[in-house]
Amino acid sequence: MTSSNSQFQTETTDGALGSPAVIAFATQKGGMGKTTLSVLVASWLHYKRRIKVAILDVDGAQLSVYNQRIRESQQIQDDSHASAKLEEQNIEPYPILSGNPADVPELLADMPEGIQVVFIDMPGNIDVAGYETALKTVDYLIVPMETSEYSVTTGINYLNAIQEINLLPVERCRIVWNKYKPSRDGELADLLEERFKTIGLECLKSRIPQRDSYQDSANRSTLFPMPVNYLRNSGLKDLFPEIEMLLNLTAKPISDEE
Repeated sequence: MTSSNSQFQTETTDGALGSPAVIAFATQKGGMGKTTLSVLVASWLHYKRRIKVAILDVDGAQLSVYNQRIRESQQIQDDSHASAKLEEQNIEPYPILSGNPADVPELLADMPEGIQVVFIDMPGNIDVAGYETALKTVDYLIVPMETSEYSVTTGINYLNAIQEINLLPVERCRIVWNKYKPSRDGELADLLEERFKTIGLECLKSRIPQRDSYQDSANRSTLFPMPVNYLRNSGLKDLFPEIEMLLNLTAKPISDEE
């Protein structure tokens, strides 16, 4: 397994996050789950942990999150059971705003009062107009990777490009292993993490397993959190609190069912 030579230059930061905190799951390789992870984490934090979130969908080629909310809202009008369930949640759906990457500073300035965390669904191409403008607003960038040589090389090249143009210091970047199979990937992931440390790059402790069911509408909803009974075996149970700790969030106490 090889990867490109890193150009990372460690920069000092004061550790302070903006208000609201801004986070992006992003990479240039398609199929890494950046949008799915954004929705899963945002919905859990908002609906179960009562942390007020918003999503900015600036992936103009697809606007998949923004369009998903439109579809879900239309579908729920025709489903009395789902409508009642939404009302029982007793919390307004989090806002999903759309635009282009260059619009992000303006969208953040117009964010509804009380929002604690904003997730940005970024384009899959760093060369899109306004990409730099959007990424400069981010407090933490999380890059989903698989352990394959192509995925690692693409991810590291993406992070190098960000460092080379001084968009985000390495201390604000993390890698998360996605589509992970312990029997196949465990030893290699451990080895890669040690190599990443030599360039000042950290991995999240959470490793997200391969699960096609993350795409199921009941699990990846912008109106409801992932069902607790599914979460227990999803591999995501550790990711949600790790994001809370990373962003220094204050949430409602965790109940026994969670």
